[in-house]
Amino acid sequence: MEPKTKIHAEDGKQELWITREFDLPLELLFRAYEDPEIVEQWMGTKVLKLENKKHGSYRLKPRSLGNTHGSTGDPEFIPNRKITRL
Repeated sequence: MEPKTKIHAEDGKQELWITREFDLPLELLFRAYEDPEIVEQWMGTKVLKLENKKHGSYRLKPRSLGNTHGSTGDPEFIPNRKITRL
């Protein structure tokens, strides 16, 4: 059985590609990425901000650590087709 999560890293480059296959309906996968309540359940963290749009950002607060983690980027989010987080 082939792993569902694949990690690709090349020597000398600062890029890391993580690809994951999910065995569930496509609509549920995208809803899980868009709905802060589902993200909180999935990641075990408090979602302070979640924007799935061009130049969107997110801010998470892990329950066990008490600090926040955030990121901005240029995600590509096409409902029921594609999620790319840079």
